[in-house]
Amino acid sequence: MATRSITVNAIGFLEKDRRMIRNILSVASNKDYSYQLTMIGGETADIVIVNTDDPVAMTAWNDYRQISPDAHVILASAVPQFTTDYVCIKRPLIASQLHSVLAPGELKTPAPRTGQKYEVLAKSFLFRNLSAHHQEKIVSLSRVMMLPAQQVVFEAAATGEEMFVVLNGRLKVSVANREGREIVLGSIGPGEIVGEIAMLDGRGRSATATTLTPCELLVIHRRDFMPFLEQNPKAAIDLIRVLALRLRLNTEQLAELIEGDEVLR
Repeated sequence: MATRSITVNAIGFLEKDRRMIRNILSVASNKDYSYQLTMIGGETADIVIVNTDDPVAMTAWNDYRQISPDAHVILASAVPQFTTDYVCIKRPLIASQLHSVLAPGELKTPAPRTGQKYEVLAKSFLFRNLSAHHQEKIVSLSRVMMLPAQQVVFEAAATGEEMFVVLNGRLKVSVANREGREIVLGSIGPGEIVGEIAMLDGRGRSATATTLTPCELLVIHRRDFMPFLEQNPKAAIDLIRVLALRLRLNTEQLAELIEGDEVLR
């Protein structure tokens, strides 16, 4: 049997780490498999090793896996990862642990977790009243993005083109007061949605969203979602009802806050 050539891409690593990876690949190569580290960060490969502690690397990987979804993935982080189907190792890189997961039999490309996406979407406040058919369609329009902790997802006043459904992890939503001090409005977790209003009206974000932990987000873009609503008026009506209900609840909550403030005076 001819030796199979396996290319490896390392995203977000310093040159000293790349040298270690290159040496490990050399040791791991045998008569059956020959491992080669790609020279260019964006080059497609059979295996991708990602430094998840580097926000730039995570952004690059989110773009990369859209064009190379079948690559085997190894996530490297200094802190424990959130729930994921990918192979995870700890940083700083240790030759033994990286070598142990390089065997082709150990690397598995996770099947698309459509079931999990559907379950989270079906439980969300915004989409749970939609039909199963419409929920499945929205899932098909979405993509998954992974972000490290303390990563800004979007900033207040920025143009809103996407909304985010949290699959794993937690985000905080905040605004700045007149003195520039951060006011935390709350945190959101799995099944909750952020950024939907700005995505729907195409105007600026009303708050800033930042990851508190490593997060896996389902991203739904305006360019995909608005045509879906135009083609599915029943889904649009269901969505309007949910938004109207939430507006009513927010108004009632605001009225209670005003009433409480007047009592204190």
